[in-house]
Amino acid sequence: MNAKYKETKISDIRENTYLCAVKDIAISTLSIKEYISMDDDEWDDKLNKALNSFRQDLEDLASIKIEVHENNYSGELSLERLIERFEDFYYLISCISPLGEEESRFVVAYEFLEKKIKEKMQREFPIKDKRNYYWDDIHQIIKEVSKGRYESGHHADAVEAAFKEVIKRVKDYVNSKTNGGFDGDRAMNRAFGFEKQEPLIKLNNVKSDEEKDEQRGIMNLYKGIVGIRNRKAHENVSLDNKCRALEYLALASLLMGLLDEHE
Repeated sequence: MNAKYKETKISDIRENTYLCAVKDIAISTLSIKEYISMDDDEWDDKLNKALNSFRQDLEDLASIKIEVHENNYSGELSLERLIERFEDFYYLISCISPLGEEESRFVVAYEFLEKKIKEKMQREFPIKDKRNYYWDDIHQIIKEVSKGRYESGHHADAVEAAFKEVIKRVKDYVNSKTNGGFDGDRAMNRAFGFEKQEPLIKLNNVKSDEEKDEQRGIMNLYKGIVGIRNRKAHENVSLDNKCRALEYLALASLLMGLLDEHE
């Protein structure tokens, strides 16, 4: 949180629309927790993570007297912290279709408060550069297959789709230049490997030790995404770290750009 940005304490809120949304989040969260299935491990983990530190606050917020313009909540919880704590759970629940009554109440209230917080921050810190700085710099193919997945909260799927595109491009190129049958690590070795063969994709002249080191290093980057893709494809991997997902996507963009230059 920006040090200059003053958070809104829920105890200071008097506007009915804000209080209704806060109360809806509290009521629906506690209700969802009551009927959640023991088989829903991902839901349970994310909801427990959000609940454990301020369950009492949620119980107090669920009983706010807003019908007579009263706010009897006296805790220290801020609106920003409430939204931040439920961010992961929101992305998980908003992907479910169709939503039940309590889930819908939670999603609507969360999105309303999140929008109001963003509007407040924009008023206090106007954005001078309207450029979509991350996606504008990402390779077009990676952007096409991953942006929608990422922005809908499917971070692991976004990364897997990006890596698949890079791997497929190398595989298709190698198989078009050979008798075919190459995939995964074998495709990368045939594309970039220079031991006892002429590489199909050369980043440089592959003559000096430094050039060979660079060629080998880039090859290992491509082989690395094969290993990451394989794990994500064969295991139920959850990627909750949005920044890490963006770093993976930037790597895929780099590798796709290198193919544009040297394929």
